Order: sequence, then C-alpha cells, then structure tokens
Amino acid sequence: QAFPLGFLAKIGLVLMVALKGIASLVRNYGLAVILLAAGVTAALAPFTLISVRSMKRMQELQPRMDQLKKKHADDPKRANQEVFALFKEHKVSPLSGCLPMLLQLPVFFALWSAISHVVELRGARFLWIKDLSLPDRLAKLPLGLDLNILPILMAAAMFMQTKLSQPKVRPAGPNPFSGPLMSVIFGVMFYQVPAGLVLYWLTNSLTSILWYKLAKV
Repeated sequence: QAFPLGFLAKIGLVLMVALKGIASLVRNYGLAVILLAAGVTAALAPFTLISVRSMKRMQELQPRMDQLKKKHADDPKRANQEVFALFKEHKVSPLSGCLPMLLQLPVFFALWSAISHVVELRGARFLWIKDLSLPDRLAKLPLGLDLNILPILMAAAMFMQTKLSQPKVRPAGPNPFSGPLMSVIFGVMFYQVPAGLVLYWLTNSLTSILWYKLAKV
C-alpha cells in the first residue's frame, strides 16, 4: 500500500528507505534504529546550539527579571507582562530549550507511520527484545500486565533531557515542558508502542543530552 502524499508521508518514505539501507549494512534492525535516531539528532544539532545560546541569554537576564518581579510584587500579572516584554526585547523564549525536541516530533510521527511498512521489523530481535514491531515485554506482571522496560528508560532519559534543556532561571509563569510531567505522559503514551519506535525516541533523548553537553563546553 502506497503512502498518501503529504509532508509527513514524504519524511516517512525517506526514513523507511534510510532504515532499510542502514540495516542492510549492520545486519540488525535494532542497531539500525539507533544509528538512524543518532543521525537525525546530529542533523538537528544546529538547533540545539541555538537553544543553548538562548538559555544562556536567559540566565544573563535573570537579575533584571528579579528586579521586575520585585518592582511589581503587588501585581503579578504586570510583572509577567514586563518579563515577557524583556524576553521579546532580547529575542529569547522560555520554551527555547524544547526547540530540538519539538522539531523531532514530526520526524518521529512520520517514522511511526512508516514503521508499519517495514515488514522486516516483525520478529526482528535486539538485546532482550524479541520483536521490534511489538512492545519489548521483558516479563509478565500480575493481573495480566507486561513489564516494558524501554518506555521506562525513555521517560527517564526524557526527564534528564528536559532538565538539561531548561534554562536555570526562575520562570515568569508555569511551564508545561518543565518537571517530570511531560516525561511521565510520554512514558504512559509509549508503554504499548512497538519497541522499535520507543528505541528510536530513547536514542534521540540520549544523543540530545550528549549534544547539549557538547554545546555547553
């Protein structure tokens, strides 16, 4: 069955061809998924650098943010407006740390669409994973539940990535991307997702952490 024409479909076709090509070289689809994820993350490394620079500017603005909050302590709404005006003046965003992750999302969903066409993933093994087209299912738990390790590892890596990518400043308002909430949500969402896809996102998070550390050197 052919992909319908569309932006994500075209990305999915490219990723599917790339995945098959890498697998033909390394002779293992699990390793191919890891190399593909690392390659995509490396391609987006310039945006990681932009994100790190923006975070650094936000840290430099922290004293002025504190002054504005103190000046308008009796009017939190006005304080937030002044802080966001300061962000706009210096062209920074409190969500800048999430830019690389947000750019990865359409790539991931394109891969999700494409993965069903890679029939070779069915029954493909990697480490403890018996079938990359199914959840990793390391063990059976009571009440008929499965113990899927990859989504747990992925959620932990995402939390580390989020903490590293967020500026070390006191935000002007609540940030839905900070803290463990998003990591937990993704862990739950991906708990029954095919292991090949979770392995991709886990690798993406780990390599993103590496790029953040390199960008900060």
